[in-house]
Amino acid sequence: MKKSTLFIAILLVCGAFSSCLRSDDLEMLRHPISVTGSVSPQYGVPVANGELNINDLLARLSSDYQGLITNDEEITVEYTANLSDTIFAFSQIPNLAPAPAARPGTKDGTMWFSKDTIIIDTIDIDFFNDVSDLGGQINMEHIWLSIAVRAYGECPESVRPYVRATFDNLIISYEDHEGTLKSYSGLSVEPIQITDITEGFNHDFEQLDVASIANDMPRRIFTQYRMRFNVSSEFITNNISNLNFGAILDSVRMSRLIYAADLTVNMPFSVQFNGLTYSFNIDLGDGLSSVNLDSIMHSMAEGVDVNVDTARFRMVLDNGIPMAFTLSATMQDANGQDLFDIFRNKDIASANVVPSSSDPNRFQASTSVQSSIDAILHQNEIAKFYQARTMKITLKTDTNGKHVTIKRDDFLRIKAFLMIRPTVDVNISITDNGIL
Repeated sequence: MKKSTLFIAILLVCGAFSSCLRSDDLEMLRHPISVTGSVSPQYGVPVANGELNINDLLARLSSDYQGLITNDEEITVEYTANLSDTIFAFSQIPNLAPAPAARPGTKDGTMWFSKDTIIIDTIDIDFFNDVSDLGGQINMEHIWLSIAVRAYGECPESVRPYVRATFDNLIISYEDHEGTLKSYSGLSVEPIQITDITEGFNHDFEQLDVASIANDMPRRIFTQYRMRFNVSSEFITNNISNLNFGAILDSVRMSRLIYAADLTVNMPFSVQFNGLTYSFNIDLGDGLSSVNLDSIMHSMAEGVDVNVDTARFRMVLDNGIPMAFTLSATMQDANGQDLFDIFRNKDIASANVVPSSSDPNRFQASTSVQSSIDAILHQNEIAKFYQARTMKITLKTDTNGKHVTIKRDDFLRIKAFLMIRPTVDVNISITDNGIL
């Protein structure tokens, strides 16, 4: 059909211009005719297209990321943990005999017998889990640690004057990125006295700033404090330090002692990054395998030879986040095995920045900046390219020496596509005997 259409078109052209042809031109039309030549059409195949807001980006910066981003305009990552426990008197536990009744003491030479329990609370910080280059530096303006402790005891009215409790010796420690336990020394808290334990007790240690631990990229933070339960010697005459808590509560005729703690870590994203490196994966699905060169070639007429020696893979990144990136990428197959490196240390420009309205020494994004990076694929890489299902991205972050504030609406837009420019050699026979 294609040859018939082309043949008719050639006859029409010949008829229109026959009066202008010379005899030697007419002679040419009595010989076999063929069309030959070479063209290079270009095909573009989209591979990825999307926009990452800062929550999406943070989720990709750590595959284990579970932090909650608060509703503040300035991005704040929040972690919470809760601990609670109840100590029952032995007489309140089924199948256990009650302890002997307490013996009243005298008012002369009053002492306070004490029994300690250490309360340890742990909060996991997964934000730094996938940082791969510990040569980088991070300077966070604040990391706020808040602790709320509560205690409550149930006992008869007559016992209340003879029991009390103290919260003291608050210690903060953390596990650094390498798993080493370290102490945080920049904290001093006065003991807290509970004179009437039946009224209940609440105390908040609000916004303790532990920003100095940021450069150790902690994996978890621990709080430890002592609850000291005190009983007057006017009520009992035996030292309670070696007794089980259940026995102590029996001795003072308390039914139970409840204590709890809530731990919160807030990390406002007012930061300075220098060379921190994160890795994450982009799922390519089946997009690359849909690029079927065989189908493209078979769709052309007979006598057409198609050769693809090289192709071009392009990523366009529109960065509205006030930090620059150095990007490397590796193509991986469905089993996560590396196929080949497609990008190595490509620069992605930061968004344009302006001083923050709240602090001229901090900067925030004003307008986005677009960066385009290309990779040339040769024949052996093209064959592997169609097997790719994942692109592993490695980003090295840099705020260019500035302390920046990252906002909720900061974004990173990504487009990626494959450009194929095959060489098409045409050699089609129109007629074997000429057309005249």
